[in-house]
Amino acid sequence: MADVWEALRKKARSAENSIDVKLVSLNKLTASSHGGFDIDEKTVSSRQAMFQTLTNDIEGLIGQLNGINDEMTEVVGAQSSASWASNPAIQHTVRRHREILRDYGSEFRRARDNVDQVLQRELLLSGGNSSKDGVCLNNRAKGYDMYAKEHDHISSCDRLLDEQMSIALSTKENLARQGINLRGIGSRMQTIAKKYPALNGLMQRIQSKKRKNTVVLAAVISACLIFTIFYIIH
Repeated sequence: MADVWEALRKKARSAENSIDVKLVSLNKLTASSHGGFDIDEKTVSSRQAMFQTLTNDIEGLIGQLNGINDEMTEVVGAQSSASWASNPAIQHTVRRHREILRDYGSEFRRARDNVDQVLQRELLLSGGNSSKDGVCLNNRAKGYDMYAKEHDHISSCDRLLDEQMSIALSTKENLARQGINLRGIGSRMQTIAKKYPALNGLMQRIQSKKRKNTVVLAAVISACLIFTIFYIIH
């Protein structure tokens, strides 16, 4: 089932990347607006057709991503007793993909409504408009272009943060596993020491020697510090 999980996760990432690319293209429909100065009906019709194609594609991808997320949840739920499914990193990944889907849905609806308004405005202005309206549309297009670039940057940072959190959780789990292994080794060493008295005596002498060395080193350092302080004062 772990293989199924990895396959679903790859499909989810692929769908998310496709949605992100198409959202940027959708926002660029407003960024490339000419403000109504030299737009004819043919140009407007072409942009509206592209808008319709992009919205249909994004809606399909969002539906596909929703289905993949449902499958991921079902796989993890069905294997809840398995060690890989109970991993905190897996649970975090499921929640994160749900959050990404929700964010993409909100962003898509906002972008779709904004682009639709601009295209409808262009359709009305295609037969002639005032320069004032054209300047307003041009300024709005620049704003959408900046928004699209900022959204792309935030999405990249968000994915990077998600990957770092997953790495941190995996590292924490590995350190905990290593701690358990080290405690097991210590227990086995104690068992061996009790079973073989000679080895136990050797280990005790080694520990005693370490303690003596520590005491001697501490005494030397203390003497040096006292001598240094005495020398500085006088």
